[in-house]
Formats: sequence, C-alpha cells, structure tokens
Amino acid sequence: MMEKMILTDNADITEFRKNEIIEELLNITLSQLNEDNFIIFPPILKESEDLEESNFIFESKNKKVYTRNIVGVIGKGHDEVKIKTRFFNNSESQSDYFLKYMFQKVLNYNVIKNETKSDNLGMYYDLLIYLFPFYLKRAMKKGLYKEYKTKEYNNLNVRGAINIIKNINKNIPFNGKISYTTREFSFDNRVTQIIRHTLEKIKQNYNFDFFNDMFLKEDIQILVQNTKSYKNSDLVKILKDNILNPVRHSYYEEYYDLQKLCIQILKNEKIDFGNNDNKIHGIIIDVAWLWEEYLNTMLINKKFIHPKNKKSEKGISLFSNRQRMVYPDFYNLDEKIILDAKYKKLGKNKKEIYREDLYQLISYLHIIEGKKSGVIYPDIDKSESNEIGQLNGCGGEIFKISFKIPQEISNYKEFVVEIKKSEKIFLNKIDCIKKIIK
Repeated sequence: MMEKMILTDNADITEFRKNEIIEELLNITLSQLNEDNFIIFPPILKESEDLEESNFIFESKNKKVYTRNIVGVIGKGHDEVKIKTRFFNNSESQSDYFLKYMFQKVLNYNVIKNETKSDNLGMYYDLLIYLFPFYLKRAMKKGLYKEYKTKEYNNLNVRGAINIIKNINKNIPFNGKISYTTREFSFDNRVTQIIRHTLEKIKQNYNFDFFNDMFLKEDIQILVQNTKSYKNSDLVKILKDNILNPVRHSYYEEYYDLQKLCIQILKNEKIDFGNNDNKIHGIIIDVAWLWEEYLNTMLINKKFIHPKNKKSEKGISLFSNRQRMVYPDFYNLDEKIILDAKYKKLGKNKKEIYREDLYQLISYLHIIEGKKSGVIYPDIDKSESNEIGQLNGCGGEIFKISFKIPQEISNYKEFVVEIKKSEKIFLNKIDCIKKIIK
C-alpha cells in the first residue's frame, strides 16, 4: 500500500511515529545519513559553515516526535514523506512559496516570464532545478571533469595497441596508416554528458534565468564546447551509465554531488538514486541555514558582518589575546549591535527568549560592549519589534523582531509583492534601532 504524507517543519508529529520512514530516521543526525542516497543542501561536512551536523530530521523528545529545521522529500519503496516549511498553506495546489523565494534570493536567480508548474510534485522537483547552478559552479572550481576513454585512430602516429583486425580491413594493401587504440583523458565523457543533458532540459522546460551570472555563463560555455558528441537521443544510455558508475575519485567529490543531482532532474518525478527502492533516499534542505542567508541578503546593505564559522572568518575575539573566537550570526561593531537569526519556533510569548539563546545574546553583547542584541525570527502574524528588557550590570537591551511571512496567498507573484512589504518593514526597524543608539 502506497503511503504519502505531508508534514511541516518544527511540528509535533507523534501521531505519525509508526510511519516506516519516520521510524528509520528517528534521532538520526544529518552526519549519519548515507550520502549516496541523499542530496543534502547545503552540502554537509564540506563548505556549510554553520550547518549543525547534529541536526535531526525527526527527533524524539519527552515521549513525543518532532520535525526540526529540515525540509525536503524522503522516499522508501512506494512510501514518501514531504516536509514543507510551516509557512506553507496546506493546499494540494499551492507551492511552498516561502521556500522558493528564499532560494531565489540566496542563490541569486531570477524567475522570468511565467511560473513553472506548482503542483505537489513540481514543488520539490523545482528545487532540484534551483540547485543545479550552485552545484555546477561548485564542481567547476575543480576544472571540467575528465576521465580516461578508449579511442581508436588510423594514422601513422602510433601511441597505443595496434588493432590487427581493423588494420587488415582498413590498411591492406599498405596505405601508410596503422589502426590502433589508446586510452587518453577526455573532457567529453559520461559525467560531462549528463551535465549537458541536464542543462539542455532546464533550458527547454523552465523559465528560470540562471544564466545572468557571468561566471556561470563562462562555465556553461566551457561545458558546451567540450561536449560536442552530445545527442538528445543518447539520454537513456547516458543516464544508465551514470547510475551504474558514480564518480568515486576523492578529488572530484563535487562532481559526485552534481552527478546525483543531474540523475534526479533527468529522472523527473521519481526520487531515487539507483535500482534499489528499498533503501531510504531523498532531498534534504536545512531551512534554518537558508533563513540566515536570506537575512544576510538584506543586512549586508546595513553594514552588518555575517561571520563564517567553519572557515573561521570574521569572528569576534573572546579573549584579548585572540586565542578563541566566537561567531554571532550578525554584528555591527560601529553600532554595537548583535543579531541572532532563529528559524525555530520561539513560542507564543512575544517577550520570551529561550534561556540558552538569551545567555548567548548576553555573552556576545558583553564581549563587544554592545548596546543592543536581538533575535530575528519568521512569524505568520505580523512584523513587529518587542523589547525584552534592559540588562543589569554592564547594561544593554535585549529585543525580538518578528518577520511576517505572507499567508492566504493565491499565487507566487502576489507572495513576492507581500514579502517585499515585510522586508521593508524589517529594514525600517533595523534603521530605528540604529538611530536610537546614535
């Protein structure tokens, strides 16, 4: 019996705990997942600066089961579980506009002409399309993928094994040539071909303007120039070859991720990574990371610094001798402001901050001798700022800013109009905080 389930992030799903997929992934961290069977964004353990490897997809706590800051689609056999953002309007015909919008802003892609199909299937399939340029650029930093291919020649420049049968058929009586085969590196191979097939499918079927990025455009030109044997009719053969022969060389691990993504895009709606349907597989997206990076697209223009934890960049020194660094989500040393991006639910009390989060804000505030420190979180009700209180001792104010995510929206175009209003209100509140400090 086929079972399909739609959940939302940060929700109590105890009633569904007997679902086979949920049972298998319960209390399993992202770092424990079999990467062969999952596409994880941002790529875990590699260049994701702030993604917590201890993040759970499903977590049991106090005899209850919850989803966390993860969205995506997970399958096993005929069963499928989709996790959407909690801001998704639970309708069969409506896409997760908030997730789609954050992808466009963070990855800097434009949607042109008209919107792609927005049914339940198309929603996460479209996310694969969004990820393609990201993974392509990431892989191309290693240069275009090359591998050995066996080639046949018929000339005098012998540099391989002579093919006796072909030599007899082609060159007897002797015509001055010799038939031979050799193995040599080639940029035109199964991996670059599947990337080319994916590119052509996107160009044919989608109205996304991926190609306004100068560096991406250059990468695409290099790919096209080096895949001259491309034929659309070869798709099935190329797809099968890549499924059976994944990239394994450690130097090209970025191409392995890109190869997996291309396979999914070319196989359309079926989310799997091979021939064994009994293995759990899926697409996993850390939406908390996406929320933080989305805020950065706005706060960077307000002179806030967004440190990169795992790269040890732009942190704040905890001690005067710089022996240890800390990494707030955002800070402005000139204005003495600390901002913390929180995607998780923060409770119904507008003036409450969880104890661990509060202690973290206070410690950051103390280190920079700051004046204000606050949490920014998404909310369905309205955009507003709330003062939590003035701190004793060294002083400073703690606050919360809610960011309204539009609800009851009939189409994506309307969603964009409404969320831009939320962005304007949010930035005005940031400006007000800065003015009060001055």
